[in-house]
Amino acid sequence: MFDLAISKDLNGDYQLVENGNYSYLGLNQFDLVQSIFTFDNIPGWDTRTNILIGLRNLLNTSGRIICLDSTPELYVNEWASFSTSDFPENRIAKTGEIVRVIMHDVEDKRPVEDIYWTLNDYHLMFRRAGLEIEAFYKPLGYDSEPINWLSETRIAPWMIFVLKPASVKH
Repeated sequence: MFDLAISKDLNGDYQLVENGNYSYLGLNQFDLVQSIFTFDNIPGWDTRTNILIGLRNLLNTSGRIICLDSTPELYVNEWASFSTSDFPENRIAKTGEIVRVIMHDVEDKRPVEDIYWTLNDYHLMFRRAGLEIEAFYKPLGYDSEPINWLSETRIAPWMIFVLKPASVKH
């Protein structure tokens, strides 16, 4: 994927990060770190937690992490852009297990594999990484939009966390 990204965007600045070690970017330097669907695809408590610790260490004192990931509900409902109906096993998935969806809006109809994570376990992972949730959102679609939503007006497929470094208690 790295080589493909570079070939499609010759002017882009792409850097391969090994084992969540971001220190070469400069510690305590960033106002904002954005993570979009990153944790949908990363297995393991330790790996996820260490990545979050690395991201937390990039933040300056007022910095924040925006983390957008799939809700647990995503894997057990039908959506305008993808389906879970072929994967009844998703309904009994536990944190860390593989769940599958099929995307309607791409040519490749092979199942996409994600890593299931409960909301409570996201909270625990953030605490283990020294992060606090400052805000939490589960956006919904609107009936007035020109899209034939299936579940999106009642159930949020995505969740957005605004995270900050945890307060130090003396």
